[in-house]
Amino acid sequence: MIRISIYISKTFVFSWLIVTFGFLVLIGLLDSLANSNEIAESGRGGMATFEYMLYRAPVIFDRVLLFTVVVAMLLTYVKLIRQHELVALIGFGFSVPKQVAMLAPAVIGVTALAVLFINTAMPPSVRALQAWGVGEYKRTSISAEKPLWLQDGTRIVRAAGRPNMETLTDLQFFDQEETGEISIVSWVDRAVYDYEQKIWILAGAERVTARARFTPGPFTKWSSEQTPTSIAKLAADPRDLSLKDMRKFRTEGRSGSKPGFAYGFWYLHRITRPLAALILLLCAVPIMQKTGREDTGDKALITGIAAGFIYLVLDGALSTFAVSGGLSIIWAVALPLVIFGLVGCYLALKTEDLSF
Repeated sequence: MIRISIYISKTFVFSWLIVTFGFLVLIGLLDSLANSNEIAESGRGGMATFEYMLYRAPVIFDRVLLFTVVVAMLLTYVKLIRQHELVALIGFGFSVPKQVAMLAPAVIGVTALAVLFINTAMPPSVRALQAWGVGEYKRTSISAEKPLWLQDGTRIVRAAGRPNMETLTDLQFFDQEETGEISIVSWVDRAVYDYEQKIWILAGAERVTARARFTPGPFTKWSSEQTPTSIAKLAADPRDLSLKDMRKFRTEGRSGSKPGFAYGFWYLHRITRPLAALILLLCAVPIMQKTGREDTGDKALITGIAAGFIYLVLDGALSTFAVSGGLSIIWAVALPLVIFGLVGCYLALKTEDLSF
């Protein structure tokens, strides 16, 4: 059984590598073509397209991870069906649960390693794209319609523009008392980060206070732990951050481009991807139990891909609701897993009944 498990696992891993490479190249090319004008105008030379594809690869990989795993599972079984090896496995008593058990370590292992890679490679890639300011990562993503809010000690800061990585514009500072009351409100035209002094130099500051007999002092420097790098993290989409940063912003809940629950959702979503892959395996194996003499596995392959699409559509819809606050993050993550887990168990039991 161990040798058979190793053989099937090797087939799965090899299929997954090929499928993943194909998806990354295809989607990367289409994405670069869609942004070809901006890439050409960046002045980075003839290799700019490949540089863009390289930076985008971890992001694309994150988006298509589960689908590549599903396709690799299905292709593994298509090979077993066409070489009549699945008939032999069933003849030797390898039921659906045993087949799932044989392939589960490889599926969980590949998905877990992929999540680790995404967690390591995606954040710096996104920061590089933000600095480049191309495609969906234009610096103008921080705007009056999409301002950035952050907590800086007893001060709440709102920024409505970022013309480059070291500059913030149209800022508002709200100084809070221990009681939570706003004591001073400041409007600042521009803040530029000074790397030598490690402070923000402010220009065009105006300050008002509700206190009687008190005039706020001049506001020309902003000493803060926030740097251009930390601002880039705050401005990024929650899904594009590392698990460490997601957990930080989820816990603090007062900084970032989205509310705290959005960071909490993507944190929970990412760490449950190995479980999601296992549940999809539980659905895929019963679907691929085709042992007819003329069976090639094509129809089962189409059915399996359709099931994978349905899962992704459901997961995406619930993700949208959860990030916007319309649904509990626990329900949004758990519902697709529970539904497809029950479907997988039903299909496995049904297949076992038909085999007797």
